[in-house]
Amino acid sequence: MVGKSGFTILVDFELGGLLTSQSGKRNKSKLYIIGNPLIANQMFEQNPGVGLYVPLRLFVYEDFDGKTHVTYDKPSSLLGQFQNEEILKVAQILDQKLENLVTMAV
Repeated sequence: MVGKSGFTILVDFELGGLLTSQSGKRNKSKLYIIGNPLIANQMFEQNPGVGLYVPLRLFVYEDFDGKTHVTYDKPSSLLGQFQNEEILKVAQILDQKLENLVTMAV
């Protein structure tokens, strides 16, 4: 179930209809909840509190000029607060996997 990126899409939400602007312009946007259970388990074994941030969120949207953007929080930024070297190592691997995923998509 895991793709070339090392992630699987667990859930996706089409947000365009919910985020239509006051001007009536339709917003094209989608929120993806992505993860890799094997990688996540490495962190859960250290501290189950990582469940607040894992799986990861990736937001893809089109601005009003028609340009597509991909945005996400760096896992190392979110998970660094646990002050656990093992969690941080895994989070840095996830940083790179997300960067590679976005690069592949562009």
